[in-house]
Amino acid sequence: MRRVFRHSGLDGRARLAFSECLGPCSEANVIFLYLGGRPVWLRRVNEIQPFQVLLDWLGQRLDGVESALPPPLAARVFAWTGGGDGPAPPIDDES
Repeated sequence: MRRVFRHSGLDGRARLAFSECLGPCSEANVIFLYLGGRPVWLRRVNEIQPFQVLLDWLGQRLDGVESALPPPLAARVFAWTGGGDGPAPPIDDES
């Protein structure tokens, strides 16, 4: 994922950091975006393909193209404010 990010052209425009757990560890890999003053939480981004879709979408947003999250990402969105076990129910890994 680091390699895909390096080749995305987003370095210096978006920050990528890896951590042990952002809270809802049962939904790992969790990605947190803070975009346009709003939090976006994505769960189970465990393969390169959805991560690449995210980077492509983020690049477009940073270029000023307003668009909704693509379906492969929209299926992974959840709301979380901290504490507890995280979101329920978990999504299928097939999504």
